Amino acid sequence: MYELVAISVTLPMLLSVVSFVWSRIFGDPDHFPGSARLHVQLILSQAVSITLIYCFPSAVSFLILSVLYFTQGLGVAYFIRIKGRVDCGCLGPQINSKLGWPLILFNLVMGSIGLAAYSNPDWFVYGYSFTITGLLMEGMLLLLALLIMVGVPDALHAIRLYRDIAAPHYAKLKRF
Repeated sequence: MYELVAISVTLPMLLSVVSFVWSRIFGDPDHFPGSARLHVQLILSQAVSITLIYCFPSAVSFLILSVLYFTQGLGVAYFIRIKGRVDCGCLGPQINSKLGWPLILFNLVMGSIGLAAYSNPDWFVYGYSFTITGLLMEGMLLLLALLIMVGVPDALHAIRLYRDIAAPHYAKLKRF
């Protein structure tokens, strides 16, 4: 049960981390409503909390992740109050994601799931030990997140371009 909860709670943060790193590599514009330094601190705290979940499976790791989700929910509420419904930059420049109440609710739900895992100490057999398999699992999920955040939008863009190029020749192709 621990692995299922860990994957469901950390995958959204992994998507955010992967999209941030990918957009930094290629110099894409950053649409985060706060400062660039705050965005880097948020991404670093997400990466560290995800690594804690997989490498040190304990109730405290889930507590740290839950506090981060609740803090993100408060940050979203703050930026909605100050700047309105602007692009949050959570999923990179390729995916348009606006700040809004659904994002606050999502953060609250994910934080609550983490608190539920924190309150169930029977899931953590090893206590505070380091696990290399958790690190490998995080690496596999990182590759999955890379496929979701980079591969799928690029494939959809390529399909759209191909359809635009092939549209004038559709009548000729239909005859054959």
